[in-house]
Formats: sequence, structure tokens, C-alpha cells
Amino acid sequence: MGVAGEKNQAGSGHRIVISGYFGFNNAGDEAILTSMLGSLRKHIPGLGVTVISGNPAQTAAQHRVKAIGRTDLPGIIGALKNSDLLISGGGSVLQDVTSSRSLMYYLGIVVLAQLCGAKVMFFGQGVGPIRRSFNRLVTGFVADRVDLITVREDASRRTLRELGVNRPPIRVTADQVFCLQAAPDSRAKAILIQEGVSLDRPLVGIALREWQGLQGYKGAVAQTADRLVDRYGVQIVFLPLQTPADMPVAQEVAGFMRAPSVVLSGDYGAREILALTGKMDFIIGMRLHALIFAAVQGVPMVGLVYDPKVEDFLTLVDQPAAGWVADLTAPALEECVEDIWPRRGEVGARLREQGQKLVQLAQENSRLVSSLLKG
Repeated sequence: MGVAGEKNQAGSGHRIVISGYFGFNNAGDEAILTSMLGSLRKHIPGLGVTVISGNPAQTAAQHRVKAIGRTDLPGIIGALKNSDLLISGGGSVLQDVTSSRSLMYYLGIVVLAQLCGAKVMFFGQGVGPIRRSFNRLVTGFVADRVDLITVREDASRRTLRELGVNRPPIRVTADQVFCLQAAPDSRAKAILIQEGVSLDRPLVGIALREWQGLQGYKGAVAQTADRLVDRYGVQIVFLPLQTPADMPVAQEVAGFMRAPSVVLSGDYGAREILALTGKMDFIIGMRLHALIFAAVQGVPMVGLVYDPKVEDFLTLVDQPAAGWVADLTAPALEECVEDIWPRRGEVGARLREQGQKLVQLAQENSRLVSSLLKG
């Protein structure tokens, strides 16, 4: 659906359009949107928001916004014509690992916004990898003509500079998820009890995804999980961050284990997943936002790298990577876990301290939006 009405006149509320990977039941991206909206509404009272979504009805109901479908070109153009600003992001939409088509879609929305007379901001983006020469050329051309860019780590800033992006200001802030408020602790406990998780044992959360048909990492994770159960008496809890896409890999790895484990079966929101992560004593994560959730909650982690963005984040929070999933081995993963396990209290405290600094940086994203709209 489009957005009716004239472009804002002096004294009326600002209107923005948000473009990203929303409406696909991905807890990480939905966490970005939830946190983004909360922060923007705090900094800009009366803000009118339209979100471009893969499931506009669901997005509208969950987030109290207007929403339009990703392929509804007339609706998107109508919303952009009646908006002051397009926010592109956050997350990792500017990359061609997923596909060139996806990258060109998000860049196309940016160009449409500019043609419609709206300002454009890249918001807390993780940029890259962009490997194909044509994609790099187009991304650099489009990004150099936006009004403001914030990125979630310095590697993304360097990527943009390598693409020739020099005109707009580029600020290194943080992933917007650092501003997300977790669901109440009582809700997390209730979910775990309902799912059959034992609360009188240490909990190790595992968040995996399928990746390019690879299989070896699954056995390595299962073997490590069994070792943790044998040595420390832990309860293994698989945390699917995108449902239903992550359920099969979680169930497959659980099936490889000798010890019983729990695969969370409910369709939980981002704030619930964040709260559930906070109940874990340790996280083994492949999904980037599983690791970000762990950092937000001060939970020690080991990362499994399938994309440079995972490695970049682990470096940012000074947490270890067990290796790339293409050649992950059980001994390498076990060594990382065994190194941190006895120090997890100390590591968690350091993460919480660092997390507070990243919260302040993430809040800067919305402050910059406010300044841009006033300018």
C-alpha cells in the first residue's frame, strides 16, 4: 500500500522509509528493526515510519508501522515521494555473498529514493564483501551520492573507502541491536521450562545455519557438544535465529549427538531470543546476531566463521573464532571452548563493560538521523 499525503511542510512530523531484510522471521534483522524504531521514536517524537517488508502485514502488526511489500513498486515510490528520508539498513544488505540480485535490489531502492527527492542514510550497515567488479563499481557510485553513512565496524568504513566513497560523512558506530531491550527474565525462564530445558544445569546455546551445502562443521559441533555434556554436565540448547530456515540444521546436529539436547521449537521474537541468550552460560554461534546477542547479555562465546562479518565482530569484542566452517574441526572448537569455560565469569564481565560502550555508539545512529532531518 502507498502512503497518502503531501511532502512534509514546516511544523509537521517527519516521515521516513526504512529498507532492509525485514519480514523474513530472522531474529537478528527483526531485532535491528525493533531497536531502530525504539531509538528513533525516542529521539524524534511524532516520527512517521513506513517499512519495506517481505511480510508487510506481519511487520505492521509487530512494529506498529505502515508497511509495504518489497515488490510493490508503486507503493514504494508513493512512500518515498511523501518521505523526507530513506534509511537503508542496518544489517548486511550491501554484499554480494548472498547474491548480486539482492545487492542491486537495495541499491535500487536508494536510487529510487534519490529520484523521489528524499535524503538517504545508510544506518549501522555492515558493508561487504562485494567481490564482483561490476557490483563494486555500482555500489561505490551509489553510496558516494547518499547523504550520510554509519557503519558498525571499521572494516566496513575501509570497504567503502576502497570503493571510492569519499563525499558523504562516514561514521563508525555500532550494530543497532546493542540498543535492544530484552524481554523480562521471567518470560525467558517460562519459555525454557515450556521447551523442556533443565534450569539446574549450566546451559550452552548453539546457533547454527546452513551454509553452501557444507556438512563437516555439523559433526564438529556435535562432537564438541557431547564433550561439554560429558565433562561439565551442561544442557545443550539449540537456538534457531531464523525460523523455519534454521530448524533443520539444529535438528540434524542434535541428532548427531550422543547426549540428549533441546532444540527450541517456538517462533520467538527478537526480544525473547535476546532474553533467552542471557540465560545461557556460553554461546557457540555461527549466526552473527547470536554472537551480538551474547555480547549484549555478557555471555562468553566462540564464533564459527562463514562470512568476514562474523570474524570482524569477534575481533571487535575480543572473542575467539574456532575457524571457518569450511574446514572446522572438533579439536579446534573444543580448544576454544575449553580455554574460555573456566574463565567465563571474567570474560562475561568484560563483555558487559564493553557492551555499554557499544550501546552508546549504537545510540549515535538515531541522533544522526535527527540531525539529518533537521538539516
